[in-house]
Amino acid sequence: MSSRSPSAPDAADAPPLGMSDVKVRAQRSIIALLLRTVGSLGLRVVSSLTLSHLLFPGDYGVFAIVAFTSAMGAFLGDLGLSASLVRQQHEPTQDEITSAFWSHQAFTVFIVGTIVLLAPWLSSTYELGPSGAAMVGTMAIGLFFHSLRVIPIMMLERQLRFPTLARIELIESVAQTAGSILLASLHFGAWSLIGGGLVRGAVGMVLFWAAAGWRPQGTFRWDIVKRLLSFGIWFQLTGIIPAALQGWIPLVVGRMEGKDGVGLVNWATALASVPLAVSSVLTRVAYPAYSRMQEDSAALADYLRTSIRRVSAVLCLAIPFGVIALPPFIPVVFGERWSLASTLVQWFTIEASMLAVQGLLNSQQNASGHARERMYVAITGSLLRFGLGVLAVLHWGIVGVGVSATAVTLTELWFTARLVSRRNPHLSRLEFEVMEPFLTVGALLALAVGCSRLAMGQDGLLVQALVAAGLLTALVLAREATRRGLSLLGELRALVQHLRARRAPP
Repeated sequence: MSSRSPSAPDAADAPPLGMSDVKVRAQRSIIALLLRTVGSLGLRVVSSLTLSHLLFPGDYGVFAIVAFTSAMGAFLGDLGLSASLVRQQHEPTQDEITSAFWSHQAFTVFIVGTIVLLAPWLSSTYELGPSGAAMVGTMAIGLFFHSLRVIPIMMLERQLRFPTLARIELIESVAQTAGSILLASLHFGAWSLIGGGLVRGAVGMVLFWAAAGWRPQGTFRWDIVKRLLSFGIWFQLTGIIPAALQGWIPLVVGRMEGKDGVGLVNWATALASVPLAVSSVLTRVAYPAYSRMQEDSAALADYLRTSIRRVSAVLCLAIPFGVIALPPFIPVVFGERWSLASTLVQWFTIEASMLAVQGLLNSQQNASGHARERMYVAITGSLLRFGLGVLAVLHWGIVGVGVSATAVTLTELWFTARLVSRRNPHLSRLEFEVMEPFLTVGALLALAVGCSRLAMGQDGLLVQALVAAGLLTALVLAREATRRGLSLLGELRALVQHLRARRAPP
């Protein structure tokens, strides 16, 4: 049989992108996704403020445990086939896309069936209550919303059509926010979070299929699946194994601190995910863009280095002040019931800023074909998070989750930067460029917070935050004055000038 149907053209139906096209589309994609992110964050603020008064830590704890099971199913059902299609140099054929599509669906059927059968056991193990099994089963069935959208999203991402993706994802966020708030107002508890996610999945699936304009036309072929798995399985294991090991949080924290403790950790993670919203934008664009540039090591190195400098500048100048503001901000805005999570949110926010840069390095590793290397690093980091996390929770309670995670992420960031720099001769000293801003600004943050607490004694949290912010401003300006070459403020000015030049009429 022919490798593809004579009437089946290449799936993308578009000419190959040149290097200049890739850069232009990548920049447009970043802008579109950043605008979407701003809208999504606004919706998240509305959702968090509303749901924090309608739900309780226990509701978030139950949802965190159920969502973990669903997330594992989503990882297992993907197999990394779509990532292989994004990375390959030639445009995917109909046979390749159709083979990947039906593989996703078949494996998702198996995963959903397994989770549904295990639902009663999972509910009793994690003490989810009488409706726990129904929650797990419902979230499992919702995995089809994920599997059915993988291929349409792959097609849009490969052609860097992120403005279209951004519009659809913003509509998804609106649907999820409205659904969750409506159900929470009707006193559905944890079910409101589950229902909002299902509404998002259904709306997104319909819109992604309409945007991609693709229907299964080719022939399913095992040889294609095997070839795609040779890269895809390593790519996907990078997400599966760390996600599985992350299950220690609901298990250990749930046993030691109860469902409320799990809920506080889950809530803190969600609130601290603003830098990760930036990371997800850059990582999504970076992987297909780096994949198209992998044959030009010099251009790829310049693009990666510039991206890291600009992201680090924005995060290192903004995140520390956000960290300082969190203790007085959380109880006033969200209520006293969440004040116990303030310190945890601070640690998660610092970690998230480092993960934003880590995402760029991970994309470069995967795009250059070193997914197996990335997997080994991810597994080692996850094992360290588990081991150190358990010890930290024993000594410091739920705050130990944030302390241990931040320490491991910092180490993983350095090691990944070192591996990437060794693979590309144009990336020498990359690890220093990556680590220096986080280490120096982090030290200044610790000094400012420590001095404010010693100086202000028993004064309120707001006074301490204002004093710490003033001290940090002076320390950062002193650091900038001693810098040689392009400082963080200088990099930020260069970024603003670049954006203005792009917006200027030709």
